Amino acid sequence: MKVIEYFIPLVLLGIAALLLGKGWATFDHSLQLVKTTEVAEGAVQRMVPYLGGRIGKGNSLVYLPEVKFTTASGRSVQFQSREVRRADHFRPGDRVPVRYDPAQPEQAVIATFSALWALPLIYAASGALLLLFGGWFLKRAMAGGEKR
Repeated sequence: MKVIEYFIPLVLLGIAALLLGKGWATFDHSLQLVKTTEVAEGAVQRMVPYLGGRIGKGNSLVYLPEVKFTTASGRSVQFQSREVRRADHFRPGDRVPVRYDPAQPEQAVIATFSALWALPLIYAASGALLLLFGGWFLKRAMAGGEKR
């Protein structure tokens, strides 16, 4: 039985476990956000340019949507999303769903499906795929060890 035969499957299974754990954590965060916040409709005010991110060795220009909405108590709130977007993703005047904590409405988030659920789905799908590959490789390694 060679250790090297089990190395790749175990590494894949370890990475799968990390991705599935991260997927669960981001899913739980989004779920708690949905359960504990209120919903409002906001309007994009402008797309604020932000020089950030790394493409190759340089910085890239991305945009942060600035959104205005009214809370259930009638308070007008304007916030800047922390999620970067392309310049053409939103246009001034676009209506967007917003989730906010009534105690801290300035910490609101744009509540599109992709903003809430895309990251957990990507982590879960990647983790599941690596789990399948890792399990398949491990099964082959174990079957190869039995033939000797």
